[in-house]
Amino acid sequence: MTSQVIPLQTQEDENLNSDNSQSVISKNSSVRQQPIAPVPMPSNKLRKRGTVQLENEVEEEVNSVFHLSVILVAIQSGNFSLGYSLSYLSMSFTTLFSQITLKGTEIEEQGLFSAVLSIGQVVGALMTQPLLKYTTRNQSLLIADICGILSILQVVPNREVILAFRFCYGVCLGISTIIMPVYVKELCPQKYYETFSVMAGFLVAGGLLFTNFIGLGYINDDLRGEQSYYWQIVFAIPAVLHFLRSFIVTVIYKMDSPVGLVQIKMPLSAKQIIEKIYQPQFIDQVMLKCQLRVQYNEEHQEGLLSLFKKKHLKTLTIGCVLVFVYTWCGLFALFSYSSQIFGIMSDGDITLNTIFTLIIGLVQFTPAFISKYVYGRWGKRPLLLYGLIFLIVCQILIIGLSYSDALAATIVKFVIICLFAFQYAMTLGPITWSMTPEINSSEGTYFCFVTLYAWQLLVLYIFPFMLDGIQMSGAFIVFGILTILSTIFFYFYVKETKGLNHKEIDRLYGKE
Repeated sequence: MTSQVIPLQTQEDENLNSDNSQSVISKNSSVRQQPIAPVPMPSNKLRKRGTVQLENEVEEEVNSVFHLSVILVAIQSGNFSLGYSLSYLSMSFTTLFSQITLKGTEIEEQGLFSAVLSIGQVVGALMTQPLLKYTTRNQSLLIADICGILSILQVVPNREVILAFRFCYGVCLGISTIIMPVYVKELCPQKYYETFSVMAGFLVAGGLLFTNFIGLGYINDDLRGEQSYYWQIVFAIPAVLHFLRSFIVTVIYKMDSPVGLVQIKMPLSAKQIIEKIYQPQFIDQVMLKCQLRVQYNEEHQEGLLSLFKKKHLKTLTIGCVLVFVYTWCGLFALFSYSSQIFGIMSDGDITLNTIFTLIIGLVQFTPAFISKYVYGRWGKRPLLLYGLIFLIVCQILIIGLSYSDALAATIVKFVIICLFAFQYAMTLGPITWSMTPEINSSEGTYFCFVTLYAWQLLVLYIFPFMLDGIQMSGAFIVFGILTILSTIFFYFYVKETKGLNHKEIDRLYGKE
């Protein structure tokens, strides 16, 4: 829950009586207009109590759940873009490579074109920490979206230009991935946090499904030929997504994190944001909680090096192992190189390959419709452990079936891959995006997602060589061993956090 302290960079030139405008998010058209008065800083007694827990606290109600949902989904739409990025290049390799001049073997170029996105993601993630010293959460997200909009230049059929602006798209995703969970954690009311934090994993799945649906166009011979323009449409879609996010969050709602605004000494702007979201009787309480959280953060400011102290080390390690197994259980490689893997399984049949890819997209998106029932009944810990055990069983079956080229074995293997993808999207995927920021400070979340992109970079670059050298069976032996080791670690160290607020989670992991 600890956030970095951001030094004062600009002074608010605001009049205390200037905020008589009507709330953007409101249940009815007549909201009582009041001048903004400074909210007093908490007393010494409250300072000692911690971050966001108040005596006689009343659960806050928002003006409009619909508008809040639009804002939070728009902020997290970068996860949809992240899911889209996983396979849009994979299915376009053949067409793209027929129109540009390569400077290596096709396998080497596949690895390079795939890895350059993750290189950009690592750079973007590393940029985020210093970027937040000078910008608000929304301004940082806007910078990410500008990079995403510029990525439309990937449509230029030139090897170096595509690599440069694919790197730019990676920078966008890197910044966005670090900002989104922190932004949501600071903006979202506690009662809605689990719902919207878990949504991140399903938006990734939705982006992947949309990519696979778009891939149906490649069944048409004309759209995958040397004169095809279709790959350019596929490459341009991320720019549209990031333009829409900026338009909704920045232009329409003018949204930002009240906690982040208080951190940079803009309390009046913070209160304006709170008034847009919460009903009038809860404004002072929410503002006081934001101030308490910032004050707690300032008093407990330790920096990135503090992450390696005993009290943070456990949750940091859990977050890092989560993002590691998220990448290295095999599904990330399968999504990123689905066209190549299903091409081998379908013996080069383009239509069957595309159908396989679409089916896997539908399967891994299905959990989004039943997640609220599962997460409402089970906690994250049992879902994570049982999910990983199921993934291990699927990995073993995929390894065994990979030694047979018979049609029946291919069909059964595809069914197992579908089950694998379904369970991944139900458990490991959303839990990684939800649990990592839930148990870590903003610095810890930042560190974990930087390592995520480092692992993605590694797997994207070497998987084509693994597929060519040790084949699918050997690759999944590696994935299976790593998943087993991760499951053992989680069994001993992950604790159940269902129903706990951020302060109680910190206490559970010994951070208080």
